[in-house]
Amino acid sequence: MNILYPTLLLLFSLFIMDFSAQTPDSKFVQFMMTNVDSREKVLEIDQFMRNQQGIEISRADIVSKKYLCIYDPTSGLDRVAFETWMEELGVEIKCFREGKFGTDKVIDQKLDCE
Repeated sequence: MNILYPTLLLLFSLFIMDFSAQTPDSKFVQFMMTNVDSREKVLEIDQFMRNQQGIEISRADIVSKKYLCIYDPTSGLDRVAFETWMEELGVEIKCFREGKFGTDKVIDQKLDCE
């Protein structure tokens, strides 16, 4: 239990620092991954996405099945690109949402898209 607090503090600090890396005009996409059930798959998704041109931050979460990506708006990325990449990875998605980071709200999506 004593190690839990410092670990969470460190993870939170890294999370905050990572979000400071995006540009002021960054855009985001978020969606639910309906068939992702392993830590290995989540790591594969994040690694693949981070290697794509224009991707600033990629976060896939196995517990909540949520995906969040922040990307450069000048990269030319669109919904079709994200859907194609997820199809290549064998990931089924729903509740696709996009917006401008810092302007549009990143919401706490549920599997029923609410």
